Amino acid sequence: MDRKGLIIIISGPSGVGKTTITHGLLSSISGIRQCITYTTRSRRPDEEDGVDYHFVDDEAFSGLIKSGQLAEWAVINGYRYGTPKSGIERITSSGNDVVLVIDVKGAASIKSLYPAALSIFIKPPSLDALKERLEERGEKDRVDMRLNRVKTEMEQAHAYDYVLVNDTPDRVISSLKGIIEKARGEKGDS
Repeated sequence: MDRKGLIIIISGPSGVGKTTITHGLLSSISGIRQCITYTTRSRRPDEEDGVDYHFVDDEAFSGLIKSGQLAEWAVINGYRYGTPKSGIERITSSGNDVVLVIDVKGAASIKSLYPAALSIFIKPPSLDALKERLEERGEKDRVDMRLNRVKTEMEQAHAYDYVLVNDTPDRVISSLKGIIEKARGEKGDS
């Protein structure tokens, strides 16, 4: 198979449900893989190293930057996150589509490196719903900091190919499947 996979960017504010949506997408559509990103933040109890993220310390992350191994990286809520170029290449060269769950700055960086990347912005149904989700995560000390970023992030939604409101994850996943299937068809026609 000579088909090179699509690069699919999913962005949105912290707590909007990107992880839930991505997991649902991965389990409901074939030929799509998530690129595991690096982060300097601590692992949450429900996360697994190498599955959800590659958890590294600041020194290791700095090494990844210096050696040019990251396609993009950013500081988000005091922690660094970065996408490995090798992960993107490995997945797309095998004919699979790659999904990148990244912030708005990272999305802009990826689009500059890979202009054909498909970008989707996930919006919350309301700011109150988003605040409630963040508080449910048990990160009350970081809720205000995260909410302060929301306005800036939402202002970037216009730069994306698609904007979806996460009123229910099942509906968003269904919409994403349709978007990806359409993009696969268009890529196959070229």
